[in-house]
Amino acid sequence: MKNPFGTWNRRAFLSGSGMASITAAGFHPRYIHAAQLAAEHGEIYRQLGVRPLINAAGTYTVLTGSVMPERARRAMEAASRSFVHLEDLQKTVGERIAKLLGLESAMVTSGAACSIMLATAACITGSDTEKIRRIPDLTGMKSEVVVPRAHRNGFDHAARNVGVTLVEVDTLDELRRAIGPKTAMLYFTNIFEHKGPIKRAEFIAAGKQAGIPVFNDAAAELPPATNLSSIVHEGFDLVGFSGGKGLRGPQSSGLLLGRKDLIQAAVLNNNPHEEAIGRPCKVGKEEMLGLLAAVEEYVQRDHEADIRLWRGFMESIAKDLRGIGTVTAEVYVPGAGGHPVPYLRVQWDQNRLPLKYTDCAQQLRDGEPSIEVNAADDGLTLASYNLYPGEERIVGYRLRGILREAEKRS
Repeated sequence: MKNPFGTWNRRAFLSGSGMASITAAGFHPRYIHAAQLAAEHGEIYRQLGVRPLINAAGTYTVLTGSVMPERARRAMEAASRSFVHLEDLQKTVGERIAKLLGLESAMVTSGAACSIMLATAACITGSDTEKIRRIPDLTGMKSEVVVPRAHRNGFDHAARNVGVTLVEVDTLDELRRAIGPKTAMLYFTNIFEHKGPIKRAEFIAAGKQAGIPVFNDAAAELPPATNLSSIVHEGFDLVGFSGGKGLRGPQSSGLLLGRKDLIQAAVLNNNPHEEAIGRPCKVGKEEMLGLLAAVEEYVQRDHEADIRLWRGFMESIAKDLRGIGTVTAEVYVPGAGGHPVPYLRVQWDQNRLPLKYTDCAQQLRDGEPSIEVNAADDGLTLASYNLYPGEERIVGYRLRGILREAEKRS
């Protein structure tokens, strides 16, 4: 199928020649503004020879997370103009964020994975500077972190960076038996609660009974916005979030929230302290103020309006796919984890419509503009929350065109 969007050239499009070409091609009027948006986005990357993309996949780090709001961008630009004592800024920003969220303490980290590492270090060393200098040599220190086996994932490498051994458990009884003199922390991953038999309240209770801090990796668990404080209030001693996903702060930022004594210990394990495991995990003044501005905006947002907008994106794409043989497009909200974001599931009978899901996703990626979606054995999944208004029209048009071409070959 000939792509009526052509090869994106911002100057040509905005000068009128691009508009004329897509209009002459019979391009439906409702797509024209969307095409203009796509031509405007990402010019700085095009100048480098790097292709920008429309993100209908999600806030993945490999796709550079999310796009910051203007308030956060302005804060970062203003922060870049002056010098400040970094430790004073870290302390003040942490206090401001904790107050906004109604929590005991908070700190800005260099990402959710860094929050995992600093939480682990804090639970081992406390404020003992000799222990802080020695890790990951844990001789004579607590050296085990207990984790549900079903929660193991690549990000727990951040905990292992500190030198600990991860002790896997499957049941509540195993959890209780695994806790001992070497246990420094219990490690829970919020999104994986449904995968194992140990529930969050049981996990917290086991830690409280043994006097062991309990950490929750909630990196991508926004929205709902209430998670920023409610997960801590449930009883988790420390909770980590990404700053560059749902919060839409700087991509190289994160949050560690919770108990004041443990946050203070995490700060001591972090940059700018020398001989600390977090010394390479620098958070600049720009990221600190950018994330603070993102949190300030996030707690004031009309999140219900966001959900309505995102659902409209998915319904628009589903509408574009109507009438294509065997294709179904279902707007849904994932059940696990209480993540109330609308997604779109697109499926078809691959015996009657000769196109693999992975091949369809590749065609979307290779075309102009490049579009990212999620492809699996059972269909395509499209995420709503990283789309600019108007981009859903481009996604729907491109996806419909690919499926129509496959339909012709059937």
